Amino acid sequence: MMKGWTRLALATLVLATLLACDGCQERMQRLGRHVGTASTEERSGGVEPTREPPAEKAAEAEGGPRLMELAGRVDAANRYASAVLITARFNPERRGTCSGAIIGRRLILTAGHCVCPRRQVTSEPGGPRDIIDGSACAKTAEVQTTLYEPAVLMLDEQVPARPSYYEGEVRPHPELRILLDEHGEVAASHADIAVIVLKEPLEEEFRPLPLANRDVEVNETVVIVGTGYDELARRYDGERRVSRNRVTDALSSGGGRMRIEQPGGHHYKGDSGGPCLREGAGGTALVGVSSRNLGEGEALTSTYEYREWLLTELQRSEEDPPPTRVQ
Repeated sequence: MMKGWTRLALATLVLATLLACDGCQERMQRLGRHVGTASTEERSGGVEPTREPPAEKAAEAEGGPRLMELAGRVDAANRYASAVLITARFNPERRGTCSGAIIGRRLILTAGHCVCPRRQVTSEPGGPRDIIDGSACAKTAEVQTTLYEPAVLMLDEQVPARPSYYEGEVRPHPELRILLDEHGEVAASHADIAVIVLKEPLEEEFRPLPLANRDVEVNETVVIVGTGYDELARRYDGERRVSRNRVTDALSSGGGRMRIEQPGGHHYKGDSGGPCLREGAGGTALVGVSSRNLGEGEALTSTYEYREWLLTELQRSEEDPPPTRVQ
């Protein structure tokens, strides 16, 4: 009995010491956010403490990532370092941010709508309003890789990261064509993919993702990785995040678009163009790219239908010498 009281008194003393020191209370609040509890500041501000929904508990039981954020869990262990951040340059004043997947030492895969902007078309009332094709795509894009640094204590808001930057040429699929109706929903889609050919090969520590040799299936669970979007701040937070999603059905818009069911009923954003992965005993394979920023969202584009084109671009990127640097 005395031992129990001794432990309680010691714990109380430690807690009081931490609360009394300068900055310790703030650190404890930050630590509370990282372990899934709400801080005093968050509660007093009227923010409802986040509770882990059943779907996330199921994912954790399966050995998958524990989703603690609306945009997914930060990939602090660098398990999915092959997912990258892409900034497409449409003109000097306009840029677009998206995600992508490393599929070769000089080749990055992304969604076509990430690097090719929509433009208005004349149509009958109720018909397609906008089109996305290869006529106005960005010529170049910047690719950012990220490696998170190991941290002893997760007391900071963000995990320490080491970014690297690469430049590349944008090559959309030659048959890219997406029609959007008057409500901005996808009426028809085909070949919503593009690649970025880097001027320089990636560092050896980044492993290209292998293309799947069979198509994604309904009711299959896929891992989607990409840049997180902070819905409260309404901005990209720059973190690489992971979420598990179930494929529910094929969309009538075609082009390999599949609807996904998001964990916990959350509306994830920001990872369009990011890799959709099949994980199993045979390893990890790329089955699609996310398109959650387009139209009805909550969807992916299967890459299996475009596998031959991707393999051709991969071979081409390996054979074409990188441009000579001007000293």
